[in-house]
Amino acid sequence: MLRIVLDSLSMTGWIVASNAKTFDSDAAFAAHPEIDWSETASAHIHRGDTVYLYGTAPVSGLTHECLVVKTGIPFEQVIDDREFWRDEGALSDRNIRGWMRLRLIHTFSEVEREMLSLARLREHGVRSAPQGRMRVPGDTATLIASVLQTSYSSGDVEAESADVDVAEVARCREAIRDNQYGVTDQFATSKTRGSAQRAFAEAVKQNYGHRCAVTGIRTRAFLVASHIVPWAEDESIRLDPSNGICLSTLVDRAFDTGFLSIGADLCVVVDRKRVALDPALEALLVPLDGKRIEAPRAAPPRAEYLARRNAGFVRLDAPQANKKD
Repeated sequence: MLRIVLDSLSMTGWIVASNAKTFDSDAAFAAHPEIDWSETASAHIHRGDTVYLYGTAPVSGLTHECLVVKTGIPFEQVIDDREFWRDEGALSDRNIRGWMRLRLIHTFSEVEREMLSLARLREHGVRSAPQGRMRVPGDTATLIASVLQTSYSSGDVEAESADVDVAEVARCREAIRDNQYGVTDQFATSKTRGSAQRAFAEAVKQNYGHRCAVTGIRTRAFLVASHIVPWAEDESIRLDPSNGICLSTLVDRAFDTGFLSIGADLCVVVDRKRVALDPALEALLVPLDGKRIEAPRAAPPRAEYLARRNAGFVRLDAPQANKKD
């Protein structure tokens, strides 16, 4: 996925300054999926290009990822978003310009904005605070791609609380019913991960009777549909219920970080050496060692998927436990 994002950025990426004193882009995108932005004759931004809005001080970082869906729009045909203009004089001054239409792809979170702050951008090829328009430098493209990959490839717990698109959720449910389990990054939106996880989780949790397959926990707030072969590793099986296990959030985290694994015989294997570094964690996980997971009503875990995971498909960094003083 990182390569896909990088290719897109390197060919069509632009950084466009957004002055909050002039226009409130956060509020505008919260109300509309598309907004119009005035063009300059020298920018050469085209339909299909990607635009990253750079919020000027006090934000001083990238705020939105957008797709250019139309250019050359006359002032008389721009979207009426006057309520978000804080400087109406600036709007009037732009009535002689052409406009481009920006479709929101992703709103960067506060954490992501810190990762894409001016200080970080300067470390990756941007010489000074963006003003007007500029092409995305190569090193900056790598930085943005890394941040986007983290966002789009978030863990299952995070994905279950992510924003969804109701229509996408419905399409994913239908795909599961039709045994079509692929979700490609090529056509993904900012809500695809959450939408796909919503449909996937419904199927997996229902198969397991809304119960953790390892601990038996039934409280739904503590359950997650955990991918066996992680989401980022294989586009073709992202919706496959047999690539999922209903786990409690603690067991899911232990599974993702390698503190425990599940063998082809569906028995839990706890890494005793690692958990021994944290007595509290040891007390919780060691009793699970050797336990066979509860069989689901349908779509049991495929041995192939478990083998792939145990062969090294998990790439999350395991946190370091604190040793005793």
